[in-house]
Amino acid sequence: MLFILKKKITEKVGFKINNLGSANQLSNMILEFNDEYISYNTIRRLYGIVKTNEKPSKKTLDIISRFNGYKNYNHFTKTFKYENKWKLQNDVYEILNKKDLNNLLFFLKKTLKAKEDHVSIVIQILRELFLQKRYHELYKTLEIEELKIGNLTYDEVAHIGNGIGLLLRKIKLEDDAIKILLDIKNYQDLVFTMFVDYANLNTYYIHHIKIFKTIKSEDYLIAFTKSLENLHSYLNLKKPIHLDIRLKEDYHPILKSRIIAQNILNKNKNIIQKLEQYYLQQNNPKLPIEYFYELIMTAMISQNFEVMKWIIKKVEKNIEENYIYHIRHIQHYIIMKSFYFASVADKVQFKKNMQQFAIEATSTSYKEMLKVFILVSQYQFAHGHDKFELKKEYKKLSEKLGYTLFDENYLILNANP
Repeated sequence: MLFILKKKITEKVGFKINNLGSANQLSNMILEFNDEYISYNTIRRLYGIVKTNEKPSKKTLDIISRFNGYKNYNHFTKTFKYENKWKLQNDVYEILNKKDLNNLLFFLKKTLKAKEDHVSIVIQILRELFLQKRYHELYKTLEIEELKIGNLTYDEVAHIGNGIGLLLRKIKLEDDAIKILLDIKNYQDLVFTMFVDYANLNTYYIHHIKIFKTIKSEDYLIAFTKSLENLHSYLNLKKPIHLDIRLKEDYHPILKSRIIAQNILNKNKNIIQKLEQYYLQQNNPKLPIEYFYELIMTAMISQNFEVMKWIIKKVEKNIEENYIYHIRHIQHYIIMKSFYFASVADKVQFKKNMQQFAIEATSTSYKEMLKVFILVSQYQFAHGHDKFELKKEYKKLSEKLGYTLFDENYLILNANP
């Protein structure tokens, strides 16, 4: 921060402080404008003209801060980050307005390397390019090295996915543009496979999947899209169309859980045996929750309480929040447990479990689907007017989602079908 403050002084006075004369001149200017005295020797030490190991005193920092228009150094450190944020925003507006691709890419790369409000800036720029349909700039932006998934944290990726995914619900893209986007590796990683839009499998998301199938892609992405097509069929009371999805050892844990969950959608009679095999193959007695992620969702969608009971036994003693994304995963697990307790009419455990739940901590693309399970669970214990209102809310949500599965019969739970 001191470097920034000294830079601001140089900009204000219009000359570099690099010798005895300039240090003396700055000392006189501070005295004249602020009626405060700081010796030229102190200034020389401050700017490294004279070598010293001494750190500037609080009094010195306060004086030069006041010279720059702040109350003191503490006020400067607190205020400058907001000033800098506004400057950054203004830079974004100017760069987007100029429509200079090279300048835009240089700015983005610099912002991503600086790691200061970088993800929000990336999202803002990408959303603006989407909205203005500036596709060439959009494609080139998404292709930069700095946006590769290996250069970002999981939560940064999730933030980008949410920022773009929510916009895709509202805008209509041309099929040619969708196809080019889906063929960009960074778009696949940051948006398509990150923001799996459970609330829109009947609308834009299934359309994107169909277009994606026309592109030559890696086997894990083929498995991913086939699994989602099966889920889409199940939600619309149709038979799954892909029975050939194979699980591979090098797949991501969440994709593994999505593939093994196909046994639930296919109504495999030996489902628990299949799940036990899957669990043992991972060779980890404390299997992280991401290995159960899509199993949890699919068990709820299918109301397979036998699978829910199995998941609870495996997960309950191993709920560790080693990463921030585990918080979201655990929230999904809490809803599943509540769903299970509602199915067996255990009101005490249901209430106790729901006290640990926070909808804002769940995954953005799953929220509306999760709300279905919450309403169905609450409906089991409601009476009179409360029951009527819950049913009304459920019907409104199910109509919005548009999945045939979520009819009035779905409201009635039976743990032993």
